[in-house]
Amino acid sequence: MKWVSYRSSDGSERCGLVRGAKILGHAAGTTLLDVLRSGEGLEAAAALVTSNPAEIVDLAWADVLAPIPTPPSIRDFAAFERHVRNAGAVAGGDGTISSVWYEEPVFYFSNPAAIRGPRDDIPVPAVTKAWDYEVEVAAVIADDCSDLDPATAESHIAGYLVYCDWSARDVSARERGFPFGPSKSKDTATSLGPYLVTPDELEPYRSGNGYALTMNGYVNGELYGGGNWGEIHWSFGEMLAHASRDTTLRAGDIISSGAVGTGCIFELSGHRDYLRPGDTVKVEVERLGAVEARMVDKGEKLVPEMLITRGITITAPPAAVFEVIADPRRHGEFDGSGTVADTIAGPGRLTSGSEFTVSMVLFDVPYQVTNTVVEYEENRRIAWAHPGQHRWRYELEEVADGTLVTETCDFTTSPWGERVAGSAWGRRDAEAIEKTLLRLKALVERG
Repeated sequence: MKWVSYRSSDGSERCGLVRGAKILGHAAGTTLLDVLRSGEGLEAAAALVTSNPAEIVDLAWADVLAPIPTPPSIRDFAAFERHVRNAGAVAGGDGTISSVWYEEPVFYFSNPAAIRGPRDDIPVPAVTKAWDYEVEVAAVIADDCSDLDPATAESHIAGYLVYCDWSARDVSARERGFPFGPSKSKDTATSLGPYLVTPDELEPYRSGNGYALTMNGYVNGELYGGGNWGEIHWSFGEMLAHASRDTTLRAGDIISSGAVGTGCIFELSGHRDYLRPGDTVKVEVERLGAVEARMVDKGEKLVPEMLITRGITITAPPAAVFEVIADPRRHGEFDGSGTVADTIAGPGRLTSGSEFTVSMVLFDVPYQVTNTVVEYEENRRIAWAHPGQHRWRYELEEVADGTLVTETCDFTTSPWGERVAGSAWGRRDAEAIEKTLLRLKALVERG
């Protein structure tokens, strides 16, 4: 099973079961943490929402939150030997790992109030010049438990999720001068999501102390580094047993692995620059999905942009540009959002009132969207409405150098426009449009 937490159109936070491209929603106000704490388990909750969902929401339009937006506690381990060795060498050592690390897994407590969703922007602290990500995987505790046996501890895991620990490396270097472990260097943000994936979905991939699943980090679309969950030295059963000794783990607690080898910029020091506002980061774990975040200035304030408009000049006549835009089967060729796959139904050329269905991919889940052309003027304007009722519009104007193409995402036509514009997806549309226009320009000018 795959579960998500999301904000419904009524403003309530609730959880839901993912079925294909849909979310089968639980009752308003019922969170994943509520479900875990009830003691009834995810299986019972899945049976309830499958037979009688409180609402059914398109995953594509959902305002997806962290699966556990405010966990009771977070323990972040250092379970990957390659990361520990690499980090030690960069910090000034010879890569030798303390014998203590091999005797028992070690962890620090992180900040439950700093959780971010899988598409939330991340503010870069003003005090750091070395802002970094970490590619991690985490387990969510299913029930209250203590003094667990490593051999059976994994039975207390409700599911796994992608975990990105944002870190100020220069602050961390100062903190290492006193043996208390990291504090402010890890205090600003931790991204979780997009799904809580139950262990049975991963069982076919079991390998070593983990699973044969890739874990990678990307910056501005470029693969920086990563590895495989199967490399992990300490199993989650061993980490849970250690964490639960002489104390109680609570339902909803997060237990994270620490970074996989080369799963952070710190390990690549001298080869990669640290993060700056404007950079985008993708932390991906196979079968679990990805966290995708844009770095922003700490003081940046979000004002929902209801009309997102960008323009570009293409060295071609308007008719040549319009011919490409009006062919729905070519939209995947110039899409800059990364979500459009193929047009699977509709006419070969769009005109007023045309409907066309596009296959898309979001959170690694394929789905379909049927659009309707609602504005049309040959070689000058075309716009189609999505199911959410907002519009994508292209306007063409002949200029001296060719054609000025203006693309607009218009949220003013949707009853949910302000909410969508203010969501993580809405905030990305400007970037998607800029990429789309550049690709359209290259496509048309190539002929």
